[in-house]
Amino acid sequence: MAYLWLILSGACSVAASVALKSAGAGPSTALPAPLLTQALPYLMAVGAYGLGFGFYALALRQLDLTLAYPLMVAFAIAGVFGYGLLSGAESISAMRMAGAAFIAVGVFLISK
Repeated sequence: MAYLWLILSGACSVAASVALKSAGAGPSTALPAPLLTQALPYLMAVGAYGLGFGFYALALRQLDLTLAYPLMVAFAIAGVFGYGLLSGAESISAMRMAGAAFIAVGVFLISK
């Protein structure tokens, strides 16, 4: 169950990052957006980070910190890469893929 909490924590981190990215993109029209519309992505990011924190805390009840943190970060990195590939919003170069592969190998080695 602890690994499920880590996956959910990583997914919340990805959701928060995507919300912050969309907030930074700004409005698509020249008209000023209502304050709530401007603040909504930031509020979603804070909520996702908070939920992810809760999932991570649940995972730490059962896993060592030296295992849990790298795994959670690896799940988040994989999620961000997945978002980039599926949305087409991010460019994924061979160098970035190699870096992600090195991270995956490192997490594998830490888990042994």
